[in-house]
Amino acid sequence: MRSDQFKGIRVAVTGATGGIGRELVSALVELGAVVAATGTSEERLAELGSSQDGLFTHAADITSEADVEGFFKEIRSRWGGVDAVINLAGASIPGKVEEMPAADFMKMLEVNVLGTFLACKYAIPLLTDNKGLVINVSSLAGSRPNATAPGYCTAKAAVSMFSDALGLQIKDRNLRVSNLSPGGADTPFWGDRPVKREALMSAADVVSAILFVLGTPPHVVVRELSFESTGLPH
Repeated sequence: MRSDQFKGIRVAVTGATGGIGRELVSALVELGAVVAATGTSEERLAELGSSQDGLFTHAADITSEADVEGFFKEIRSRWGGVDAVINLAGASIPGKVEEMPAADFMKMLEVNVLGTFLACKYAIPLLTDNKGLVINVSSLAGSRPNATAPGYCTAKAAVSMFSDALGLQIKDRNLRVSNLSPGGADTPFWGDRPVKREALMSAADVVSAILFVLGTPPHVVVRELSFESTGLPH
């Protein structure tokens, strides 16, 4: 990776206040990118903005079309366009199907699937032809069933297929769509669930994969990248 590879590129990041999002935003700014970061927590966004140069933040509910449109309108106003959008916003609510409130299932679909759709909808018109890149962060759960999280598996499978289809739809502008499917990472995402954290990847591990994809030349598309810790059983 060249030291100047990301200097000056314009990157929008959703889910920027999560564990991976915060790590990614910090890495991008350190590498010289200019970053637009969004998340639901104004307090956490303020923490990002107060400690980083080359960054602006915009609080938004990723499931609200008006909020997402507002985020990308601000990007257009400030930058005129964007070179890459990285969609990290996600939600997981484990539970048995027969016990899960329908509202919980819908929340997972709305945050993971609708949120990704909305971000892509408003980012695509701003992406630079022959260069623009969409990175949708799905999960290995989208292709590897997990008995504790059928709703999350369903949502991430939808994100992966959406990414594949979107890539075909916008290839006439030579825009690229990459679907990343990481395994588990040690972040606050897990809450108080019993997880062997020592066997998980770090947030930095996931960020390194995102930066690899972001750094590929415009004539190369990484359609799917799946990766996980060697410490986890298959």
